[in-house]
Amino acid sequence: MAGSIEKRGDNTYRLVYFCGRNLDGSPARHTKTVHCTKKEAKLELAKFVADIEKGNVIEGNSITFDEFTEIWKRDYGSKELAPTTYARYLAILKTRILPYFGKFKLDKIRPTDIMKFYDMLESDTQIKRLKNNRGERLKKPLSRKTILEHHRLLRAMLHKAVYWQLIVNNPAERVQPPKVHKPKRRYYDDEQCKVLLENLEQLNADNIKYKVAIIITIFTGVRLGELMGLEWQDIDFKNGIISINKASQYLAEKGVFTKDTKTESSVREIAIPTFVISLLEEYKLWYEEQKSLYGELWHDSNRLFVQADGKPMHPDTISKWFVKFVGEIGLPVINFHGLRHTNATLLISQNIDIAVVAARLGHAQITTTLNFYVHPVISHNKVAGNVLQNLLLAPKNWKKW
Repeated sequence: MAGSIEKRGDNTYRLVYFCGRNLDGSPARHTKTVHCTKKEAKLELAKFVADIEKGNVIEGNSITFDEFTEIWKRDYGSKELAPTTYARYLAILKTRILPYFGKFKLDKIRPTDIMKFYDMLESDTQIKRLKNNRGERLKKPLSRKTILEHHRLLRAMLHKAVYWQLIVNNPAERVQPPKVHKPKRRYYDDEQCKVLLENLEQLNADNIKYKVAIIITIFTGVRLGELMGLEWQDIDFKNGIISINKASQYLAEKGVFTKDTKTESSVREIAIPTFVISLLEEYKLWYEEQKSLYGELWHDSNRLFVQADGKPMHPDTISKWFVKFVGEIGLPVINFHGLRHTNATLLISQNIDIAVVAARLGHAQITTTLNFYVHPVISHNKVAGNVLQNLLLAPKNWKKW
């Protein structure tokens, strides 16, 4: 049987189990002290070894959270996470999580330690870019949403530590995360969409790229990154199909770059109406004119949405223009992602099968579409409000009530 027993005193024994080496090359071992007879100690050793082999006991010299973070970054974060997500997580780790937990032994982190950390975050402040009328930067306490993001990252990392058998349990699972009120999803109903389209129609040629980008999103529900990653070969003018197979993102250290879509189900083909095809044909002519004007100075990225010299456009350029534009024409201001919600909501309101809508949006599960992307349409709400009146009361009897 693996393991050994060391006598430490009267009816006191230390159980020892060697299991390879630690990261620094020193012998790794499990130890446990028991107070019993030698015969009972042998039984305790058998149980101890069984627990170790089941993964219920962790290697003797635990690594620190700092050391674990380096392993997580090397073996998971840098390989599996989207670049922008990974960059955001690294920032969270550097600014708050590592300064607090870095020197903790991984297996010594307790739920109470995490609770104290969240209490500290609630009293912390972050510098805001906004300035007051004296030109001073304003400070504001961390929002619960920001603290929740810290919780999700810490919980996910410790979950990996359990999966890799570095710790037995995830202490973050025993901590109640900060409660965050879900913001009301913002989108346009059919009447507001008509107003938006009417105003887009009035734009001059200088703004055609913005008009095209917004209309494509309304009629397809593509994500912003997918929209900005579109290339001309992704447009099937003959069959009226847009192919989504990549996305565009921006990182300060990399600039604008192309990446894979969010999920495998995000790779898809979306049918578009003849109106959108005609607009794209018009835009292609304008695009070629710009290309000719710049001549050798043109950067041939083949992207649909580019800067004046053909270089890929920053993904945020379109979304910032959109927010400013809808404010100017008097519509409620929503973010660009709200157009994706708008697309799903309007399609469902027209009785398009939910499975079709989910496929067009690139959702693997229709529950995602139903839970997050379908909202009531005001015009339908008004119709619903009159349904029972029309069903139960004759028009001549309405005034009696």
